[in-house]
Amino acid sequence: MNFMLKKMAAPLVLFAVSIFAWFNAASLDSQSGKEFSSQVSDTNTSLITPLLSARRLPVFLQAPIADKELRNEVENLVAQLPGLSCINLLEDGRVIFEQLSNEPVIPASTQKLLTASVLLKNFGPDHKFSTKVISETQPVNGVLKDDLWVIGGGDPVLMTSKYAERYKDPFLYTDIKDLGLQILSSGINHIEGSLIGDESLFDEKRFVDSWPERFRHTDQKQAGPISALSLNAGFVRWDPVKESNGFNTPADEPAEYTASVLKEILEDNGITVTGQTMTGIAPETAFFEIATVESPTMKEIISKMLLGSDNTTAEILLKGLSARVETPGTSRGGAEIVANSLKVSGYDMERVEVVDASGLDYGNRVTCKLLTELLDTGSHAGELKQSLPITGKSGTLRKRLLDTPAEGRVRGKTGSLNGVVSLAGVVDTIFERSLSFAFVTNFDGDKGRIKYLHDEILLEMIKYPQGPSIDLLEPIVPDE
Repeated sequence: MNFMLKKMAAPLVLFAVSIFAWFNAASLDSQSGKEFSSQVSDTNTSLITPLLSARRLPVFLQAPIADKELRNEVENLVAQLPGLSCINLLEDGRVIFEQLSNEPVIPASTQKLLTASVLLKNFGPDHKFSTKVISETQPVNGVLKDDLWVIGGGDPVLMTSKYAERYKDPFLYTDIKDLGLQILSSGINHIEGSLIGDESLFDEKRFVDSWPERFRHTDQKQAGPISALSLNAGFVRWDPVKESNGFNTPADEPAEYTASVLKEILEDNGITVTGQTMTGIAPETAFFEIATVESPTMKEIISKMLLGSDNTTAEILLKGLSARVETPGTSRGGAEIVANSLKVSGYDMERVEVVDASGLDYGNRVTCKLLTELLDTGSHAGELKQSLPITGKSGTLRKRLLDTPAEGRVRGKTGSLNGVVSLAGVVDTIFERSLSFAFVTNFDGDKGRIKYLHDEILLEMIKYPQGPSIDLLEPIVPDE
């Protein structure tokens, strides 16, 4: 009896190992987005590879070798990064490499990935913002005897064509001229009152309280003044070619500026306005709607925000998120919603701090694990990835990794502050695999060197899976 059991032991163990290997191979295939097939060929080709050979599971053999190859190369590069660096590389939830991935770090503009994810969840990708024009009375014979109120709905891309169309990367926007033409089509040809901009959906703070002074009305101008009725990101003058806010002049009163531009449009189209332009809050009795324009969808606005790392759009959207719950919308209220929403969605937020939407605040803390999870398996990962700049092609990655194998293969959100260099996104490898990644380095030193090392990691990822060719690991077919 014992002899028989011993005789059967080896085949049973081999069978169990093969079954285990089969399930692991199926798991690896599903993670890589490939369907694991158990179909048998209809051909009569005879195989000389034994039925229970590991060669019948080539992907299962290749993955650990490829992972080890990538880990070795990445470890050598990560060892050269100065300061505090968190790194995380995933393929469909499977960790290939990580270093300090749960360590809280200052994210810079990769913070926008948190903001975008929560905006898509709470508003929905198809949400649109409305800017309305209302009055207390209706026009009679083309004459409106009262004021016109322009009600800001938190549209961050309400713009003039001259401002919007100077950007290298085209994007959809809300043309304020359309609002003026709607007023014209309503039959009004004369307004005896004033044009009044109402921005009461948000509080009156133009910047996040904890931002450094240099991010406000200084040469840097990292963001325009935040308003629920913002035109041209709150800037009254700008360079016709250079996109940086540093060349722009912010409006002292964004809502009044919006009203003044609308007044010019009306007058250019033959509508006379007796009154002035100003800022105020519309009375409850002003319920006659004269005109309305809608923004592009939330998904399209987020694409604009991520492509150019638009701080103003991010902060306007954050207050809009807060205003959905309680008016007036505030930056702090929006930040709390972002943190709570991510926690409810199941993300580990214990060491994460959300202070603003754009990542300008040094009080923000994220983990590389959170960044990669949002891009890898998040409920809106698809929309996020499609909205990111592409290496050598668009946005903040337009000039990065040009003339390398990574050109056109990496989508990522960049981040940069004094002492911070970050990048999070996805890599489409030359072997048609998709890897999610996050690199955040906190170090007050040579940014060029850090970016170089981050790029070198991407160039190693491009080659994944690097290891024995699948052809070498497949079952052996005899020559006919």
